Amino acid sequence: MEKQKRFIRLFFIEIAVMLALFIAAVVFVDPFFHYHEPLGGLKAVATKPEHQVIGSVRNFEYDSIILGSSVAENYNNRWFDETFGGTSIKAIQRSATTMELVYYLNEALKEHELKNVYYALDIASLKDDPSQKFPDATMPLYLYNENVLDDIKYVFNKDVIFEDIPYMMAVTLLEDYDEGTSYNWAQYKTFSKEGALRTYNRLSEVLNMKPAKDCEETVRANLNMLEQIVKEEPRTKFRFIFSPYSMLWWDDCYRNGELKQNLYATRLAAETLLAYDNVEIYYFQNDTSIVTDLDNYMDVIHFSDVINHYIVDEMGKGNYRLTLENYEEEIAKMEALAEQIVGEYILEYYR
Repeated sequence: MEKQKRFIRLFFIEIAVMLALFIAAVVFVDPFFHYHEPLGGLKAVATKPEHQVIGSVRNFEYDSIILGSSVAENYNNRWFDETFGGTSIKAIQRSATTMELVYYLNEALKEHELKNVYYALDIASLKDDPSQKFPDATMPLYLYNENVLDDIKYVFNKDVIFEDIPYMMAVTLLEDYDEGTSYNWAQYKTFSKEGALRTYNRLSEVLNMKPAKDCEETVRANLNMLEQIVKEEPRTKFRFIFSPYSMLWWDDCYRNGELKQNLYATRLAAETLLAYDNVEIYYFQNDTSIVTDLDNYMDVIHFSDVINHYIVDEMGKGNYRLTLENYEEEIAKMEALAEQIVGEYILEYYR
């Protein structure tokens, strides 16, 4: 009987020790940055934005932030730091709405005085429902909320223990990992005309053009969220970037009847945000040399990191910048280019 009791005691002690080791490993290595920045020489290996962005935003030391959807993932943080100064981290939400990026920005501003905000402003995000809840049930809420009891889903997570921790340690020890490439996916993709065209399901007919101002209420609601932060943070420099979507995207806008709305949303954004001295806007969408060269793209919208680097270089030179004096002219150029795309460029592939 005594042997049985001792066996049971030892069994539970061993279980307790094992659980304690799991907790200690997760808390120390912390691959999702839930508790702290990487310790002990470990690198910030960032590959899962939905799990890692919120931790880095709350716990890293930085004075600048790069916000955007998947088109912003291939920026190297250091490009911005070398061009404009500061220390940047990246806050990415794939297919991001304005509300989602504003959530991350507000989280950053709780504990950080930001010198620079680099915001990749997607047209689609201006037309998204601004009342959606974020984070929602599709996200790992245990990493977002303040309920410590929920941390059990992290410290006893088998994927974290047996996949994420070993991966973070292996990349740190075995690879020359550049922390500035957080969430970068370009190295795994092929950019080519053929690849881009394969992803484009072109409508067989052209739909009626939607009235430009039908989207105004939604666009203004999204812009109000950005405008409020711009006003509240006058010492922060906000640089908004309109990324260069491929001509396939613009052709799709035309055929879906959304071209006028998208151009109108851009005008409203420029008109609203340029009213503030701490805002700069950079507009790359009407660069014919980029958007009509499909070898820059893997699909209708996602371009190579070569273009990301070019964008930062040109921003540093002050090129492609919209002002209150020229934004109407530059957007008119995009409208003219869109007409060229659907009436000339696209005919090379669709006759």
